[in-house]
Amino acid sequence: MKKGFVKIKTAIISVSNKEGLEELVLGLKSWNITVIASGGTARTLKKTGIGVVELEDVTGFPELLTGRVKTLHPNIHAGILALRDNLQHMSELKENKIVPIDLVVCDLYPFEEMVRKKKDHSSCIESIDIGGNTLLRAAAKNHEYVAVISGSSRYSDLLEHLDKNDGKTSDQFRLENAMEAFKSSSNYDWQVSQWMSNNKADGFYPKTSIKLKKQTNLSYGENSHQRAVLYQKQDQKEVSFTQHQGKKLSYNNFLDLDSCVGLIQNFKDYSRSLIGIIKHTNPCGVASGDTVLEAFDKAFQCDPTSAFGGIIICNSRVLAEETEKIMETFFEMIIAPSFDEGAMKLLSRKQKLRVISIGENWKSKVTNDHEFRSIYQGILFQERDKMEIKPGDLKMVTNIHPNRQELEDLIFAWKVVKQVKSNGIVFVKNGATVGIGSGQPSRIDSTMTAIYKSEKMRDDMRLLSSPLVGGVMASDAFFPFSDSLERAVSKGIKSVIQPGGSIRDAEVIDFANNKGISMVFTGIRAFKH
Repeated sequence: MKKGFVKIKTAIISVSNKEGLEELVLGLKSWNITVIASGGTARTLKKTGIGVVELEDVTGFPELLTGRVKTLHPNIHAGILALRDNLQHMSELKENKIVPIDLVVCDLYPFEEMVRKKKDHSSCIESIDIGGNTLLRAAAKNHEYVAVISGSSRYSDLLEHLDKNDGKTSDQFRLENAMEAFKSSSNYDWQVSQWMSNNKADGFYPKTSIKLKKQTNLSYGENSHQRAVLYQKQDQKEVSFTQHQGKKLSYNNFLDLDSCVGLIQNFKDYSRSLIGIIKHTNPCGVASGDTVLEAFDKAFQCDPTSAFGGIIICNSRVLAEETEKIMETFFEMIIAPSFDEGAMKLLSRKQKLRVISIGENWKSKVTNDHEFRSIYQGILFQERDKMEIKPGDLKMVTNIHPNRQELEDLIFAWKVVKQVKSNGIVFVKNGATVGIGSGQPSRIDSTMTAIYKSEKMRDDMRLLSSPLVGGVMASDAFFPFSDSLERAVSKGIKSVIQPGGSIRDAEVIDFANNKGISMVFTGIRAFKH
C-alpha cells in the first residue's frame, strides 16, 4: 500500500438528502465495503433491495427520543476516532468488539430550509442536527485515517477517487474533505445561531456574528500594490447584477457600482427616466427626463469634465438610439435594468466597456440592510440609510413656502445629496442637478465648488444667466452659519432643503425671510463619510 493511502473496509451513512444514495452505496459495495446505515437511510436502501447493516445492530440500541438519539454511541464514535497506529486505541476497540470505521458519509438536517419556509419554532428546533454534526466533526478530526463526505455533491468525486486508487483514499483527499466537513459544520452552527438571535427582541443587533464567503479574487485593490478579494454575506443568495462584457470588475468598480445602486434606490418611486453619472463614488450629474436620452443630456451637462471616465446608471431599459449618444464619451461602465438588442450590438464595439444589467425587477430586489466598514480598531456596523423624505414630512420654516416645481426639485435634490460625500451640497433645477459640491472639509467650500460647477455649465452651454437662477439647494447637514446660504442666494437660488438643528437656525431662517426665499427642514441628516 502507498504511503498515506487507507483502504476503506467499513462505512457509515446517515443522510437526509437521499439523492444519489443508491448509486453511492452500490459503488461502495463494488469494493466490498461494509455499509452501516442509520434508520431513514437504511429504510430507503432496503426499498431498492440493497442490503446494509442497520445502525441498531451495531449500537445494540433502537433510535431513542423520537430520533433525537441515533448515532451517538461509543460503538460508532470509537470506531471513527480511534488512532490506527495507537496500540492502546486498537486494543480497546478489539476488547469492546468495535469495528473501525474508515468512511463517514453524512449531511445535516435541512435547518435553513425549515427557517426559509417559516416553519414554527418547534419544527425548527427539531431540525437542529446533533448526531450528524458530531459524525462530521469526529471523522474530520481523525482525517489521518478516516474519510468524510459532507454532501451528495461530493459522491461522484469519492467514487472516482476509489476507482483510481484501488478502493483507497489518499491523505490529500481526506484532508480536503475534512476541511469541507468542518466548513459545513461551522456554517450549520452559524445558521442556527443566527436564527436564535433573530428571535431576540432587539432588531438592530440580530446577528451574533458576521459570516462571509469568498466570491472572487479581484485584480487589485484601490491601488495596484494592494491585494483585494470580494466577499459576500454567507446568507446572501441573490446575484444582483449580470455583467455582459468588459473587463472583470475591480475593487474601485465595485465601490462605484455600489454607489450607483445606492443612488437609484433613492429614486424607486420615480416614474420618469433617470440618469445618474458617478465618478469616484460621487454623483457628478443626475437628471430626469421624458426619455433616457433627455435625462442623459441633462445629467451630462451638469459636469462634462468629471463625467469623462465615469459610471452611468439608468432606471429604465436602454435603447440603441440612446446608446449611440452615450458612446460619444468615454465611460468605464454603464448600468441599467436591461438593454435592447440594438444597444448591445453598439456597446459590443467597445469591448473594454463594462456593461451591467440589474434586471427589470431591481426595485423589488433585496439589498443589504446594513453596512460594514473596516477601521484600524475593528469593524463599524450600521443600518443602511433608507430613510425616504416625502413632501408631507417637510417642515416649512420660512414665511414663503416652495411652489410645486420647487417642492419637486427639493425632494429630487435631497435624494441626490444622500449619495454625495459630506459636506454635500447639491443644486437642482427642473429635475436635474446644476451643481454638486462634495467631500470638502467645510460646507462653504462645498458650496463654492458647486457654484463653480454651475458657472462652468453656464459658460460651456453659453447660457445667458446662471442655471442656479430659480433653482433649489440641498445640504446634507444644517448650516452652522449663513455664509453658504448667502453665496447660493446671490446666484439666484430660490428654495433650500436642509436638516435643521443648528443653534443658529433662527439666524439662517431670518436670512432666508429677508431674502424672500423658502426653506424647509427634513429633521434628519444625510451625512455620507
